[in-house]
Amino acid sequence: MNRRKILSRLAKCSPLVVLSGCSTVADLALRSQYLIRTSQITGQLLPYFPFQRDIGGYGRLGLNNPVFSLLPDRNKVRIGLTTQVGAASGLGELTGIPALGQIAGRSTSGSCQLACGLRYDRQTRGIYLDRPEVEGLELQHLSSSLTGPFRQLINLIGPSLLQQQPIHTLEPSLASRFLNTMVVQEDGIALKFSP
Repeated sequence: MNRRKILSRLAKCSPLVVLSGCSTVADLALRSQYLIRTSQITGQLLPYFPFQRDIGGYGRLGLNNPVFSLLPDRNKVRIGLTTQVGAASGLGELTGIPALGQIAGRSTSGSCQLACGLRYDRQTRGIYLDRPEVEGLELQHLSSSLTGPFRQLINLIGPSLLQQQPIHTLEPSLASRFLNTMVVQEDGIALKFSP
């Protein structure tokens, strides 16, 4: 069928038929995929950095300069951060992790990378980081034997900090649909919905 015949048939259709066809196309587009790009995630979280806090007697943690990347093969998001950490005196006894006693009273700076899963909270319509885990940690002026205890400290504190703010909040029209899956791809986080 050539272009002229298609346009002729569309012109004969009632506006109601054409509009209902358009809504079906829009509905299919929404159902197939909604993509959250890395730049959107960065824009959502930048107001919360730099982050500095004394953490319940365990020590101090400072995080800054978040850089997000995607790990499609693991269905996770990676966050790179400049990091300042300081451990409280008596940290081993406070936590019940004896290895942390080695870093009690010390502080240093460096960088860390965390890999995080994703979770959706229907009440807030927010997509949150989930189960952050330190993948890499480089700290200045510390031997590699002391990096392990600082890694434990960040793993102990990290979840309570990074899981609090949404990386994206869905519009009410999207949130009214049922979110089936969140898939990390090369170009963003693909959300798949059903009505």
